[in-house]
Amino acid sequence: MRILVVTPILPYPADSGTRIRLARVVGALRRRHEVTLLSLEAGDAAGAARALGIPVHVEPARSRPGLAPVGIAPETTAAVWRAAAAARADVVHLQGTFGAAAAALQRRRATVPAVIDDGCVYHLSYERAAALAPSALGRARGALRAWRLRRFERALARRAHALVAVSEDEARLMRALAPGRRVIVAPNGVDVDAVAPSPPGDALLFVGLLGYAPNRDAMEWFAREVLPRLGPEVPEVLVAGRDPGPALEALARAHPRLRLLGFVPELAPLYARAAVFVNPMRGGGGTRLKMLGAMAAGKAVVSTTIGAEGLALTPGREVVIADTPAAFAAAVRELLKDGGRAARLGQAARALVEARYRWEACVAPIEALYASLAPGGTA
Repeated sequence: MRILVVTPILPYPADSGTRIRLARVVGALRRRHEVTLLSLEAGDAAGAARALGIPVHVEPARSRPGLAPVGIAPETTAAVWRAAAAARADVVHLQGTFGAAAAALQRRRATVPAVIDDGCVYHLSYERAAALAPSALGRARGALRAWRLRRFERALARRAHALVAVSEDEARLMRALAPGRRVIVAPNGVDVDAVAPSPPGDALLFVGLLGYAPNRDAMEWFAREVLPRLGPEVPEVLVAGRDPGPALEALARAHPRLRLLGFVPELAPLYARAAVFVNPMRGGGGTRLKMLGAMAAGKAVVSTTIGAEGLALTPGREVVIADTPAAFAAAVRELLKDGGRAARLGQAARALVEARYRWEACVAPIEALYASLAPGGTA
């Protein structure tokens, strides 16, 4: 097959959740198919082409302000379909709502089978953010933005040939948006063999891009509400991720044990130091690659329900779920005291990702879908 992958960002370097998923999907597809990538973000196209082993083109998206939540200029839409024609694409892979799907489908239906991967459910993140707003006015404005985005995503979903969800929870949302549209689940994965499990260490750990508002909110909530409940014997709390923002930086100055490490290119030493991986997410969506990475490293994980959603986890076996500050602090304290239980949780988590979340198995449903949509396939 010939596949055009349209992305809102260059998947190079693969240093965030979206970039990692893109790089792994492209890497799997290119083994048996002819893949071309079109990025709607300027960047190092030559470096991306070398890293991915495929042709990479850059066409920075042009915006057009208007009533739609995502305003894409007609010139960008035309560029996407010119690229599809030039690549003689059998299938067009559109990564996410913002940028790719909006550029391709905001003004027209696809002339080539078009599939939206990991998109059309961003309104859920907006709904959660609205609920967390500190004022009634902020909650009302946030709810309106979420409603407008849901309508926009519904229109995109109904113009696509098929949709790819990262979890069954999100697949249900997509089916409600676009009844009758084909929806498959291709979860996020992890390079299991590249992560060596390690016994419990002596620190707490969080990994995530802090420029992403739900990650930043998670650690601000943890620092404000959970950390004071852990008492004076709390170990170091290591936070790996760039762009923490002034509020989290101020909290780190107030809590000497809270260490903001910035971007960390090699996570293995941090995983080795971790006794417990904390995932105090209160917003966002999808399945968190941070969870899969910690589980592959054999770490005990304490997470909110939202932080663990979409993964086939059994609370108490592969993860401890806690949704209030008091419960979260109690769960962390218990695992710090009981190294044996922490080790058992980590071992069970590692076994689960080995069995279900290798990237090869996660990408296989996408390849099968594209084979059925391409000319001569069986849709």
